[in-house]
Amino acid sequence: MGSKGNSRHIKRLAAPRYLHVGKKVSAYVTKPNAGRHTLESSIALATVLKEKLGLAKNTKEAKRIVKSGNVEINGKAVKDERFPLGFGDVIHFKPGNESYEVSAGRKGTVSIKKHEGKKGEQVFKVTGKYIAKGKTEMIRLYNGSVMPSAKGVSVNDSVIVKGGKVESVIKLEKGARCFVIKGVHASESGTISGIKPGTALRSATVEIDGEKGKTETSLENVMVIGAK
Repeated sequence: MGSKGNSRHIKRLAAPRYLHVGKKVSAYVTKPNAGRHTLESSIALATVLKEKLGLAKNTKEAKRIVKSGNVEINGKAVKDERFPLGFGDVIHFKPGNESYEVSAGRKGTVSIKKHEGKKGEQVFKVTGKYIAKGKTEMIRLYNGSVMPSAKGVSVNDSVIVKGGKVESVIKLEKGARCFVIKGVHASESGTISGIKPGTALRSATVEIDGEKGKTETSLENVMVIGAK
């Protein structure tokens, strides 16, 4: 029996909770391409245009918008309606000069909101560091991209990136403002009141003073967004 190849759609009833789309609107939802984000934590550009921003009534209209070349993702023009979007990505529309940011919603779902930072600037969590060829220190960011490091950057800090370079560093420390990017407390924000180091039996955790009171979550779930 021949292979059917890679499916371009997902049945809505089996779609990841992350997408947060209506189950009875139609039978299928556009499947994002593989690569930048996992299937469980990404949403196709066409789905954002249709079901999150209401800029297209159907996939045909979404394709027309994307093929026009007027849509930029993280500062680069994209012409693939299945382009995968995940936390931290910024969508910019040239005609209206409007930008939207992919963020974390409640209970592990996606949230699309107006981009509040300066045009061309993005905040990313640093998830790793390594030495590349030529003894260049590189950092790996939450969205899967890599770039040369900057002075004072540590894993779990955040960096403000502009033009593919680190503009400044936001340290993970007591008193810094943070945002919970995943887990039970996803989409909550507050001030870091304490950081508990991990042990052989449990991972490091962060204590947060937020609008809902004190919470504690895994360090892996937290991104700093502002200095103390």
